[in-house]
Amino acid sequence: MYVLNIRQLFVTTVILGLIGGGAMVVRADQVPSIAAGEDAVGTQSISLSQESLAQDVKISVDKEESSCPISLGLSYALYTDYVFRGVNFSEPAGEGREKLNHQLTVSLDWDTGKWGTFGFDTWFEWYAGQKMIDPDRGGQNLQEVDYTIRWTYPLEFIATDLTLGYTFYVFPNLAHTLRQDRAKGNNNDDRTHEYWFSLEHNDAWMWKGLFPENTDGVLNPSFLFAHDVGSILGVWMEFGLSHGFEVPGIEHLTVTPVWTVAAQCDYWKRGFFLVGDTWSLTVEYDLAGALKLPKWVGSLTLAGELYYFNAWGNFRGPDTGDEFWGGMTVNWGLGG
Repeated sequence: MYVLNIRQLFVTTVILGLIGGGAMVVRADQVPSIAAGEDAVGTQSISLSQESLAQDVKISVDKEESSCPISLGLSYALYTDYVFRGVNFSEPAGEGREKLNHQLTVSLDWDTGKWGTFGFDTWFEWYAGQKMIDPDRGGQNLQEVDYTIRWTYPLEFIATDLTLGYTFYVFPNLAHTLRQDRAKGNNNDDRTHEYWFSLEHNDAWMWKGLFPENTDGVLNPSFLFAHDVGSILGVWMEFGLSHGFEVPGIEHLTVTPVWTVAAQCDYWKRGFFLVGDTWSLTVEYDLAGALKLPKWVGSLTLAGELYYFNAWGNFRGPDTGDEFWGGMTVNWGLGG
């Protein structure tokens, strides 16, 4: 029995050793492949993590570049005359050589996304010949200051941008003149205000047969309706067409002709009639693109402008008629 037990123990030990050795051999064979598999999985995970991180960074950068809903605009213009709705406000008797008009516009816009864009504008008119118009306050060349609040909303179903606005006009020198005139007193003619709306239509859909790939407007019809509720108490309307052309062979240059016809109802004169039409040409050069300025500088353009107002029969008079003027404008914008 003792010998048998020794043999059984010996056989059992050998069998267990073989089994254990085989198991160790198998595990030894598998270790490299498992290790390699773990390394492959780890490398793939790291690669995916790096790609995901790069995408996250890119998305984050894109959002930072386009997420700012606030934009600021600054425009300075220099004109030979200041003509507003068919009337020249810088043509005093005996002016002789043209006195320049300096105009500055400061704009602030907030794009809310689905609720449209809210904006505020301040406009200044400084006339070098103001003393000839207003001798009492000739030292003050600030002729006019306008304040405008507006809201623009895209009506996508008719491819039209609707803008509702309110403008408050102030004439600082006129206020002083009226206060000095005791016979008339100050009847608040030194200021006025109006409510207005405008429509700007993208007419690309009308030209799909001729330009199937085009998404920009061709004639870009627009309409303005303004109702003065201050000192004028009248209505002014404008209908316009325009189109911007890129000049072949000259980068960053755009030429835009504009035609506008106007009508009035008890605005400058009594009655409702067509006032006349205005022809203009603007040649604009993209300085930011030409100089390859970084994006953080914003947009920068320089434009030359020519205007001709053709007064029609009912509007012609001693103080109203044809007008021809021109100038230049520098525009800078940031954000949005």
